[in-house]
This record gives sequence, C-alpha cells and structure tokens, in this order.
Amino acid sequence: MSSDHNLDKPTEYPSSAMTFPQQPRPLTLDLLPTEILLQISGEPEKDQSTLSAREFKGLCLLSPSLSRLYLPLHYFSNNHGAFRDAIRDADVKVLDLCVQLGAAPPAPDMGRMKWQLPESDGCKCLSEFPHTHHRPIDELLESVYLGKAPIGKCVDTLKWLLDRGCDMKEQGDQHWYKGNEHYDHVPEFLITILSKSPDRTYTEGICQMIDLLQSHGYSLPFTMNMYTYWRREKRNRRFPGLIMKPMEVALRSHCPPCLLELVLRDYMRRFVKFKVSHVRPPPLMDRWAGYYSYVEQGADRVVKQPWWKFTNLLDTVWGLFLDLTDESSGWAEEYSGEAADIFEQKIEILKEYRVADLDERKILRKIVKAMRSLTTPIKASISAAAHDREAQRCWETLYSVLIPFTSMRGINVWYNDWYPYGGDERTRGHRHRYHSFNIERTWSVYSMYHNYRLQNDQIRPTIALPWGKMGIAKRDDGRWQDREWSRVVDYEDCLPRAKLTGNESHERLMELWSNWRLPSWVDGHTYEEIERLVGERWIELYVKGSVVPHYN
Repeated sequence: MSSDHNLDKPTEYPSSAMTFPQQPRPLTLDLLPTEILLQISGEPEKDQSTLSAREFKGLCLLSPSLSRLYLPLHYFSNNHGAFRDAIRDADVKVLDLCVQLGAAPPAPDMGRMKWQLPESDGCKCLSEFPHTHHRPIDELLESVYLGKAPIGKCVDTLKWLLDRGCDMKEQGDQHWYKGNEHYDHVPEFLITILSKSPDRTYTEGICQMIDLLQSHGYSLPFTMNMYTYWRREKRNRRFPGLIMKPMEVALRSHCPPCLLELVLRDYMRRFVKFKVSHVRPPPLMDRWAGYYSYVEQGADRVVKQPWWKFTNLLDTVWGLFLDLTDESSGWAEEYSGEAADIFEQKIEILKEYRVADLDERKILRKIVKAMRSLTTPIKASISAAAHDREAQRCWETLYSVLIPFTSMRGINVWYNDWYPYGGDERTRGHRHRYHSFNIERTWSVYSMYHNYRLQNDQIRPTIALPWGKMGIAKRDDGRWQDREWSRVVDYEDCLPRAKLTGNESHERLMELWSNWRLPSWVDGHTYEEIERLVGERWIELYVKGSVVPHYN
C-alpha cells in the first residue's frame, strides 16, 4: 500500500463513475387507461355488482386516477363511514384526514353523532340492554374488546375524541336512566372488559383510558349490572361472576395496583374520608349512587340506592383463585408469588387511603400469607386430574382463611342491607362507612368450585357423580350447568314424610321431621367430602326414594 495514501481522507471519484443500480418502479394500476380501471371497479351508480368500500380504497391507493374519482365517494358515503372505520381501526392519521376533507362532523356535532345498528348481531358490547345505535366511544370500546387494534392506538384515539368533545357517558338506553336524569359515568363496558382478564398490555392500556376519562371529569360507575342482578333468581345471586362494583375488578391479580387508585380517586373527588361513618352522605356521594327504578304490581317505583358498599371477601378470594388457576385467563404469574406481591401492594394502598380498618387489614394479610403458601404453578399442570387436584387445594386454602373471621362482629353479613322493593328499611338511620369488607356466609364455596369444574373443558369429562352426564348441559349463554347438583344443594325436593306409629323416641321424631342439610362451609369440610354427600343424597332421593323432581 502506498505510504502517501491517507485513510482518513475520503476517496474522490469522478461523477461519471458514480453508477447505481436503478430501483424498480413500483407497479401500480395508474399505468392502465381509465376505461380499463372502470371495467375493473365498475362505474359508480351504474354497475350493479361493484366492489366494496374497502376494495375501492385499496384500488385508490394504487391509482391516483381512481383516487381522484373514488375517494370523495369513499369518505363522504354511508353516514361518515370512513370516519367510523377509522375509529374502529384506532387510526388517528385517518381521523385527521377525515377532518381535513370535511368527511367528519365539526367538533360540536361530532360529540352527538351516532350510527344505527341492525336489530340482530349489530353490537358486541357487553351492556345490560343491547345497543340500538353506536356513538364514537361505543365503536372504540367494541374495538378494544374485540382486539381489532393495538391498545396503544386505542388510547391515542380516545384522547383524540376527548379533545373534540365527544360524549363518553353511558348510553341513554341503559337501565340507569330509568331512575336518574343525570349520568357522568363512563360505560360499564369498560370495566367489564377488564374483568375478562385481558393480557398485561391491554390491561395497562385500559387503565390509561380510565385515567384519561377521569382527567376530563368522568367517573367510573358506582354500581354495575344492578338490573341483571335483581332479575336473577334468589339462589343465583349467591354466586360470583356478575360484576357489581369496579372495586371487585381492581382487587384481581391481573389488574395493576394503579387501577385500585383510580377507583379510589372517584371517592376522593367527592371529599370522602373513609374512616368516617355517616348516617347521611355528602350530596356528591348521594348523586353518584343515584336511584334505582323497578316495577311493582304494574307501577314504576324509584328508590335511592345505598351510598355505602360492601366488598364480599369470598368474591375477592374467588377472583384471586381464578387468576391463579383459570387457563382461559390471559394473565399468568411471571414469577412464583407475583400475585401475592400485587395483592400486598393493594393492601398498602387501602391502608394509605384508610379504606380498610385494622381487622379488615388483618384478614387481607392472612389471604396474602395463604397465597404465598401456594407454590405449585397450577396453570402448568400437565393433566386434567392434576389441574383439578391442585385447583381444589388452591381454593380450599384461600377460602379457609376466612372461616375464623365469619363470627367477627361487623364482618359476617347474612343478607343485603338494601333491596329494591323496600330500599334501606332495615338499616335506615344507622351509621355506615363508605366501604366495608364482609363475608357472605350464604354463598356456597362447594357449588362455586363445582361450577368451575363444569366450565373447564378438560375437567368436565372427568366429573364422576351418580347421575353421570344426565343434567349436565350448556345454557343459552354458553356456560355449563349441572341440573342434578342444583336439585340437591338447593333443596328442591325432600323425601315423603314417614308414617308415625306413636312409639318413636324424641330423637327419632327429630330425625324424621328435620330437613336434610349440607354442612356449612364454615365447618371446614373439603369439596371431595361435600361431593360425596351430594351424591349420596341424590341416590336417596331419586333412586331409593323414587322422588319425582318438582322442577325440570
């Protein structure tokens, strides 16, 4: 190599020597004559079999000629259809383009726009009453639920809609408006999506959406699904599954601690002090709780809903159990003990806001201790039998923590203090805290677990009870039920009264006249023990006793 060659000095070449391979020109439809393009696409308003709007849009992207011809039709047709599609796709750039082209209403009108829906299969939102129309927020939330767009883009789209004054309240066709004229709550659907255990990214994104909505003055719903709850049969109210309060979702393991703070923020905005009890609440709390409308003897009635809340700890541990075991959940621990760590962080938040008193925090910490004792990664079980065995152990470990506290004053609650037909009759004039934890002894932990087994496609075929597969069927809502189990545990039937001879002892008389009852869960029996008792009772009733069921 020549010594006078400087490596730091760039080499100069004559311009004639600078040759590069020519880049291939993108192939577009623009090279075709317009007549050929019209034969491909069909002429607007002339040809009966033309392409769809999305197909037109795809052609327009390939051909400036078609773009000039069709884009105005695409953006201005079908009641702002392109604008609606952009919301569904959470595409802020297209939303801006719609505004630039005048294909979206101006800001004041944008907040009031709506699209009518077909009568059947027109809405996928999980609302109490099916929507008959959609607003921009409904289109966006449905897209979040169906996973049509990345959650980050959905957050950006929500901000875009908020900045233009779009309505974010619950729809006026929901049950709330039957008893209330005001509504500053976001749709319940947003919390319902969170309850479905989406993955971590979606959960964090939805929490960001709630934060955005609250920063614009909106609240979370005070209660949820009240109409559905009170229309249930009384025995079906003693089961989890129906989300009644945002707090229930916030305590789940798949929801980050920040969601609990968002729930409590709504209280703070109403100047609530959790450690203080009241006979009458501040007006802002009264308004937030609102009224409940119902029909009695053909007449519409309206009563105040309770402004205080209970969180059933059985429901809480059931949610923790599902996050640890339910394979249909989109969430799983990233390391052993993560669920316990998350719940412990939430206890500290409850302590900081003074939501939970000393006794309640003691119970919550016992739950954390029980969670830490569960070392087996249940969702990783290799067989249905192993999963069933570990899930039973997990559930029994969690609910057993509550048994010593079921006799504690203020913790055990047998019945609701409020019901629509009488309002707050039993506790009217009593002092209440804004929030309390309670334990509903009327819930059946054994039926809860039996129902869990039914919904698991791997465990359900392994269920071995005297009635076999008889009575196990899928309901209209897609969930499985066991009719024969319900006959026994709900005491639908009893054996005929035995004839008396007059010589029976007192003990024998009590045995003959007393109704059969399953042991209470607070007695500490395992699910396997109760399953055996239910099977024996079924044989005694319907095989040996030849009892004809009252209900089919």
